[in-house]
Amino acid sequence: MEVGTVYGGYYGAKGYEGVRKEEKRADAGFAGKVAEKGAVSPKDMTLDEYKAYFNEKMNSLYTHPSQRNMNDVIDITDAAYKRMQTDPEYEKKILDALAQNKAVNFGGNIPVIAYMHIDDTWEKCYGYTQGMKENVGYSGSSSAKKPDAGREKKARQKELLEEYLEKRAQAKRQQQEMLNEKITKAERERSRLAKAWTSERQMAAASNAYDANIMTETAAGGDLLLGINWRNQNRADKKSEISEAAVGQQ
Repeated sequence: MEVGTVYGGYYGAKGYEGVRKEEKRADAGFAGKVAEKGAVSPKDMTLDEYKAYFNEKMNSLYTHPSQRNMNDVIDITDAAYKRMQTDPEYEKKILDALAQNKAVNFGGNIPVIAYMHIDDTWEKCYGYTQGMKENVGYSGSSSAKKPDAGREKKARQKELLEEYLEKRAQAKRQQQEMLNEKITKAERERSRLAKAWTSERQMAAASNAYDANIMTETAAGGDLLLGINWRNQNRADKKSEISEAAVGQQ
């Protein structure tokens, strides 16, 4: 992953206050150099000068007071700076996304940490919040706005609940789909085994019938042969008796 610039800390009421002191001094130096050059196109700046130029724009974005105590981290890669330096439309898209995030009213509850990663393509950019905590010291700009803050808090909680329920429903749908797939596979296997078993039974029945037919034909042939032999023997015996009688008369 390409090394870029990481900002971490807390938002201020009117701008981003999370830059480390060393980075602030460095950015101020770069900003001063840019100012000395007058109106300079971002494309004509060095990368360090453009970083100072962009960070100044980012820090000037309005930040909602409810984010004053929010721990926020913005990770910008060098590739992202280079892309924004040469592509004004992409720079505007990133600044619009940052402005939208910084304008969110979290009310009496804020994320424990908010993270945003900015890269050289929109598809590589992402952000997330983790955990929630009480926004200590925040009560809105005036007592008249407290009811609105309460409604916004409830709306936010409802939104989070809906997101949770949707994710849970999606997980259940996926589990049901997996279960249905397993059931379908099991039914197919059962059907295959049943067909194989039926085929084996049919083959066994055919084999048994064939064996029975052969045995019947063999038994019938044996009886016929036995009858022929008996008649032949009977004739031979009679011929022998006639011959013996003729000899006796002589």
